[in-house]
Amino acid sequence: MSEQSDASTGYYLHPTSIVDPGGDIGEGTRIWHFSHILGNTVIGKNCNLGQNVVVGPDVEIGNGCRIQNNVSVYKGVTLENNVFCGPSVVFTNVFNPRSHIRRMDDIRPTRVKEGASIGANSTIVCGVTIGKYAFVGAGAVVTKDVPDHALVVGNPAKQTGWVCECGEKLNHDVTCPVCKKEYPSLCIEGKTLVKKLPFVDLFAQQQRILPQIKENMEKVLKHGRYIMGPEIDTLEKRLCDLVGVKYTISCSSGTDALVMALMAGGIGPGDAVFTTPFTFFATAEAISMVGATPVFVDIDPETFNISPRNLADAIRAVREDNNAIYPLPDYRGKDAPLSPKAVIAVDLFGLPCDYDALSTIADDNGLLLIEDAAQSLGGAYKGKQAGALGDMGCTSFFPAKPLGCYGDGGAVFTDSDTLAAKLRSIRVHGMGGHKYDNERIGLNARLDTLQAAVLLAKLDIFDEENQLRRQRARTYFDLLNPACPSLFLPSIPKGCVSAWAQYSILAQNTDMRTRIIDGLDKKGIPTMIYYQKPLHLQEAYGGLGYEKVSMPVAEKISSKIFSIPMHPYLDEETIKKVSRAIMDYAQG
Repeated sequence: MSEQSDASTGYYLHPTSIVDPGGDIGEGTRIWHFSHILGNTVIGKNCNLGQNVVVGPDVEIGNGCRIQNNVSVYKGVTLENNVFCGPSVVFTNVFNPRSHIRRMDDIRPTRVKEGASIGANSTIVCGVTIGKYAFVGAGAVVTKDVPDHALVVGNPAKQTGWVCECGEKLNHDVTCPVCKKEYPSLCIEGKTLVKKLPFVDLFAQQQRILPQIKENMEKVLKHGRYIMGPEIDTLEKRLCDLVGVKYTISCSSGTDALVMALMAGGIGPGDAVFTTPFTFFATAEAISMVGATPVFVDIDPETFNISPRNLADAIRAVREDNNAIYPLPDYRGKDAPLSPKAVIAVDLFGLPCDYDALSTIADDNGLLLIEDAAQSLGGAYKGKQAGALGDMGCTSFFPAKPLGCYGDGGAVFTDSDTLAAKLRSIRVHGMGGHKYDNERIGLNARLDTLQAAVLLAKLDIFDEENQLRRQRARTYFDLLNPACPSLFLPSIPKGCVSAWAQYSILAQNTDMRTRIIDGLDKKGIPTMIYYQKPLHLQEAYGGLGYEKVSMPVAEKISSKIFSIPMHPYLDEETIKKVSRAIMDYAQG
């Protein structure tokens, strides 16, 4: 056959290819070597068919399709607009063919929807629908319907993810990492996959204060004092006002804040520091970093904070070397017994500890009381702000904290002139009167000026955000309390104000927790478990000799607790959605 040009037919046909009578081919389509288009076939505009392609009869192909070499598109197959078929893709049209049995009346139709891509050497078993912008991996064997935007691979093909219109695999929150397009809902086997809710919505917060953040950062870039710039001093003064203390010493992380506090208090080898086993690892890690020994004290079953009664017993047990008073492992080793020196009380999930009781115990025993306020900044105890409730208070500016920067950061608060001077020295390598005069061993623990610039912008809205957190917590309680009597919801003791760093719930048992977490995950609702393994059972502290059941309350709580989304930018409809899902799965 002679070559057909665009001028005479509106499409290009290579001389080695054939178009049978009845073929309808759109303008701008190009058909290359050794291809055959059978009768009653419709091919849209601007398609491209490679060499050795067979189409039809009675096939419909939309506009803008690309069919690569050695593909046969048989009767019963429909390709919508902008479909891509890789080399050697196979379409079948009879489910159970036999050479000696004619079954052309049993053709099962196959549809490939708009924008879908089918990888090289894939086989599409007849009777399926491949959804819009779906992606079939190379060599896959598709035996059932593929949802819109689904990524399927293997034999038989199974879904492994989601794909954007641009062809990029979507993130876990069903947003495209390249073009940033969002897909609020996608369909998979009749169920709706909802866009994953943020556990803490830092993006919404950033959008609100972005102009101020940029302005603050531009000031830093202009003056160029990236370490200990003027923003550090401004931040520390504002934090003093917020917390109600005489001194704030900013630093590079919440962990460094704890280490600095212990160093300033002269804590070291041979010293016992009493703390909770139900917290993030950094609390105990800081104790170990200064050479002291953590002595774990079980928690209160209602607040999840360190139990004052257990603390008093633990101190006495260490002093008297009497494990009958409080069940402790043998801390003495072969040398002298430990010397009780300090308590680190952690304000878990934003709720301050019982500081009246803790202060009395610490004073009676001559112990330094350090408040770990990493989660509680913005909270209060009997009118006094979190961070100001011990001899020193330590906080973290990790991004997800109630007051967080865009990296790591922290601070130590105190009213003591002596401690403040030591903390400032420790923060900069133990510096004395000038840079190269070192009075003590210290750290490189300064807060970057750019992080201070971010925190200053966030401080402008911090009080309002705290109010919003409290409102969100109240809404959760009002929805869940009457509907889920089987759940233990967080409550706030009289005289306390929580910063609501997390909203943590106790299920009746581990099985119920698993059921709720799995159910919420299917609805795109994230959860976290704080903390699945108490510190006394961590491998890093195996040498201390604690055994399971030595901290029964902490161990019991850790097997049942889970946390749900909590941040100032939760709207009421989202809280209702989360609460309804919890109700559904809590009841089985």
